[in-house]
Amino acid sequence: MAYLLETTALEIGATVGGGCAEVHLVPVASLVAADSPRLDGLSREHVEVLAQRDIAPILVHRDTRRVVDGMHRLQAARLRGERVIPVRYLEGPVSEVFIHSVAANVTHGLPLTLKDRKAAAGRILASHPDLSDRAVARITELSPKTVSAVRRASTEEVPQSKVRVGADGRSRPLDAARRREAARAFLAEHPGATLHEIAASAGVSVSTACEIRQRMRRGEQAPAPPRLRVAREGRDWSRPDGAAAPSGSQGQGQGQGQGQGQGQECGRVQRIETLAKDPSLRFTESGRALLRWLNERAPDLEAGRQLMAAVPLHCAVAVADVANSYAREWQRFASVLDQAVGDAVEG
Repeated sequence: MAYLLETTALEIGATVGGGCAEVHLVPVASLVAADSPRLDGLSREHVEVLAQRDIAPILVHRDTRRVVDGMHRLQAARLRGERVIPVRYLEGPVSEVFIHSVAANVTHGLPLTLKDRKAAAGRILASHPDLSDRAVARITELSPKTVSAVRRASTEEVPQSKVRVGADGRSRPLDAARRREAARAFLAEHPGATLHEIAASAGVSVSTACEIRQRMRRGEQAPAPPRLRVAREGRDWSRPDGAAAPSGSQGQGQGQGQGQGQGQECGRVQRIETLAKDPSLRFTESGRALLRWLNERAPDLEAGRQLMAAVPLHCAVAVADVANSYAREWQRFASVLDQAVGDAVEG
């Protein structure tokens, strides 16, 4: 569970607002009032101002019909006697609706007060105690120190989690070393276990399970925590190009190829996990569509290696051409994204 990557609350609010999501006309009477982060309720003056304008679409949780963002606009529509109101729908679990509401209301319209945002931080910590101070700070536009103070003040009410989900979207167990040892022990007893089985047995991520399995295959000792590892070895094992080449009894060609493939697979798994935790993707329909698209097209390298043995020699060239065609399309896709990043940096 995670909500914040390297994104600002302004960006969160923009994505929560719905962007280019389809607009529906929905009966005003069918909507449920928001679980608002505003402690003092609606502002009558703001409602009257909005009643004089065109009403922009409000955001509504599809499953519950609860307003996520736009209670002032909804009240303005009622004041004008409107029977329908434009709506953009939000998908997702009910447990995340309040977070959406806070993220939207700190960035536009009538801003939340400092008191509102502190109270919202307390509620988010109570419902999602695994979120780090920095992650909650990004949602509420408070400082991490303020969120930390809210956490300390509500320690008795807030359940204490054994993990922290940082602003980069990654979960970090407070007992990470013990979990890694448990994964290592499980793998030693079950050498044929899948990455998902290893991860589930020890409460680690699939990418961590992949890294531990690689290290054990290379005969390395128990892994150090990631930060110590990077500092000591001068490279980042979460990146495919940072992994050491496999050693031992494998042949130089085949062994190295398999090691690189496994390293790339770990890197892809980790990056897709991180993307899935980014609120600008997780909390928007277009973002979720992108995640589904990436998951559907993620190559199963192990299955591919097994299937290669079944390719008749006279079909090998055709299969290779298809694979190269896919690779070229992916390369063009990546180049467009790289160019967009470069243009943004230069701009």
